[in-house]
Amino acid sequence: MSRKLRDAKILWSNLYRDVKNLFVSYVPYKDSYISYRLLATLSKYYNYLENLNNLDFAYYLKIRLRLPVKESDISFALVPLSLNVFSKVVSMKKHYGILGLVLSGFKKAELLAASVTFTEGKEIEGLRPVVILVSPDEEDEKIRSKIMDVVNGCWVRLVEDLRRQKIDITPYEVLQPISVISLRPVEYNELRVIVSDGNEYRDIRIPIRKPSWSLSDLPHKLIEEIRIVLINPIFKGLTFSAKGAFVTGPPGVGKTVLAEALASALNLNIIELRPQNYRSMWYGATEKALNAIFQQIFKQRNKVALVIDDAEFISSRKYTIHEAHVSEISTILYHLQKPDRPFTILTANNPDLIDPALLRPGRIDTTIVLGYPDKEMRRKAILNNARRYSIKFAEDSVVDRIVELSRWFSLAELDAFLRLAASKGDGVVRNEEIEWAKKKFMISTEERRSIQEYLRWWARRFQGIQISYLPSETEI
Repeated sequence: MSRKLRDAKILWSNLYRDVKNLFVSYVPYKDSYISYRLLATLSKYYNYLENLNNLDFAYYLKIRLRLPVKESDISFALVPLSLNVFSKVVSMKKHYGILGLVLSGFKKAELLAASVTFTEGKEIEGLRPVVILVSPDEEDEKIRSKIMDVVNGCWVRLVEDLRRQKIDITPYEVLQPISVISLRPVEYNELRVIVSDGNEYRDIRIPIRKPSWSLSDLPHKLIEEIRIVLINPIFKGLTFSAKGAFVTGPPGVGKTVLAEALASALNLNIIELRPQNYRSMWYGATEKALNAIFQQIFKQRNKVALVIDDAEFISSRKYTIHEAHVSEISTILYHLQKPDRPFTILTANNPDLIDPALLRPGRIDTTIVLGYPDKEMRRKAILNNARRYSIKFAEDSVVDRIVELSRWFSLAELDAFLRLAASKGDGVVRNEEIEWAKKKFMISTEERRSIQEYLRWWARRFQGIQISYLPSETEI
């Protein structure tokens, strides 16, 4: 609460005799629409407010905001509230006053504005707070239990600041809050697009979710390069920072994990684009839906990462024979070259199928090639999975044995292998469970070696920025 007091004024109510309002603001304020919406809302709960003699907590009101609220708008809210609702209540309950507070946040609350409403010339037994919290960074139940400490801190600060302005307020006792109003922004958990034309009406809903993985889940050799090439420039606000990444590799090596880890490192939620979200049988409807979806995604570009998993459907136009598919690919390419696009991550098993125009710098700036994991990464994955599934090892040498037997395993197969062994041992893995589970897994070393060599060949001929994780056979 480090802001300085900017304005303090006395407001006399024309409707309620002898009622006095002291309005204090710590930020610039202006007449606003939301102030009168709050006035209308609290007027509906007037029957709770008027019972000032009952010193219990009256009600906790949660309001969801669809649009951001400016500090100057919300700080003015105490003016119409004081002159109307608070003045009316105090005029009938002359031995109590109302302390209005507008706070930003909660854990480190910032006092934006305050008001004290009381009847002049009467002995006041105490003030009942009405607290307006803007975007509180705390759960509702904790706010209820800690609100008195925050209110008392605000009151002490208010009295001291007014004394410096030579405005003397009798240090009234601050009683239990009569009301707390929490103004929280709406948390969008889906993107909704409505597309309508003469042929069909479509209500498209695409989930928005939080990433499940972090950078710590990636191979150690990749983390530092990803930070330098992708993450640090974005966090530093550099205008030349990358706008996207393409992740390729065989199934199960962690492409989706890497995509989510990137989004998590950038503090972004994930929205996935899949063909079933927008494709239509009607001519031109697919492109119309795509344009509408991208338009909505772009509005949230600072909050979401666009993930296109299994992006082989954006295949090279030289392999495409249907004009509708060519038009679809061209629409995606058009949107992914806009400067205001969100950070975009593509994944694919077969990089040769992706249209080369999509992977050029300016659209998808960086390509990450993932091969089969080395010993270090397999050990890391085993320990992480054991912790996630609450699996125990009979002795430390069991982990070494799993690492040795899992050469050329993908991370997904390693996860399944560990779960299979744990099933045999009822949650405890010993060497005999490992040997038993190995007989159930058929892995072709020659085929995996061939896949890894193909990725090396593709990586050598790829034109552009590249980060590679392709361990040699000795590392595997």
